[in-house]
Amino acid sequence: MSKKLLIVEESLRDLKAHWFEYIKHIAKEADNLGWSTQVACHKAVDQEIKKELKCLPVFKHARYLDSGKKKLPGEHYYGFVLHSIRAFRAITKTIKHTAFDFVFCPTVTVHHLLAWYVLLKIYPQQIKKLCLFFVTNPGMYNSDTQKISYPKSSKILGYLLAKFKPYVHSGQVVMGVETKAAKTEFEHISGVKFQLFPHPVPFNLEQEQVLNDQLHLACYGFARYEKGSDLLQEAILEVLSMQEVPKAHFSIQWTDDFVLPNGELCPINEALKTSNQVSIIDKPLNSSEYQSLLKRTDIMLLPYRNASYYARVSRVAIEATNMGIPCVFTKGGWLQETISTYGAGIGIRDESVDDLVMAIKEMISNFNAYKKQATEKKAISIAYFEPINFCEQLLNGE
Repeated sequence: MSKKLLIVEESLRDLKAHWFEYIKHIAKEADNLGWSTQVACHKAVDQEIKKELKCLPVFKHARYLDSGKKKLPGEHYYGFVLHSIRAFRAITKTIKHTAFDFVFCPTVTVHHLLAWYVLLKIYPQQIKKLCLFFVTNPGMYNSDTQKISYPKSSKILGYLLAKFKPYVHSGQVVMGVETKAAKTEFEHISGVKFQLFPHPVPFNLEQEQVLNDQLHLACYGFARYEKGSDLLQEAILEVLSMQEVPKAHFSIQWTDDFVLPNGELCPINEALKTSNQVSIIDKPLNSSEYQSLLKRTDIMLLPYRNASYYARVSRVAIEATNMGIPCVFTKGGWLQETISTYGAGIGIRDESVDDLVMAIKEMISNFNAYKKQATEKKAISIAYFEPINFCEQLLNGE
């Protein structure tokens, strides 16, 4: 008889965010390992998702999906309690009537912890093992001091996490994260042991050999301040204004203008729009369009700000290392840690346009050497990030 796995994701409603692809790959590999998988999701889940997954539509409220809705008076202060009550009520019937060998919660926040603590207290026999997985980190990275500080809210988070310490010690509960920095921060505020897991990326495309004397440099994903999109367009403009313009073509995904810290909108520069060496991707990409572009990408540009990405995973970076694409990346955080281990490229200082310009020039000039290094590490990247490795570590403790 197969073991029962329950994946719990209140925000799994439609195809707009990453949850469907992420959960689909995990469920597939879990099934291959002999598990019977069900997914507790949003009540308004799309029919297409229902066709792919064994869905249990139980959640009316989802912290991420409801973030733009009007809040109740005082909800800023007691919201984590209110949401835990809602989550508890939504999932209780499922837990009460079915004993699960493993329950996996992929995107846990402080708003879910009370619910799971009470469920463990009331139905300890119904949850043989529980993994609470965190994709955000409690600390705040200061770009000037390059140090981590903790907001007052982290005290509440640390207190609630500490309540799970006996369960973690007994092995009934696993606290999971995707980056070493997040592991350090969570353990610092809670005194609870956290386990590091790979981010599952089933991506192993072979690059197309395009007969072109221009290298293709790209930055995919919606333009955002935290991704350094403003820095990138400034750097590209500087590269294209050089006396000897490198033989290169740039692709930037810029679907909408974004807000800068001073409140102003950051639009795409008109000079980039009119340049024959720049392609502006002004719409969301479907899977086939994105994969087609990836196959023709020579260099990935990742000038992400550490204030947002110091302890945060970038799926694009993993796709690049899986394909042997060298990267220009920000030093000092997860990007450096991952690309130096599983890929190759040039690190730049956080928020430095000058460094970014020099790195682009160096990468173009010595592309073959960086490409060779990235290709040599491709196999270990694929092996580490493939979903089966994640599932074996999660479900079998390997």
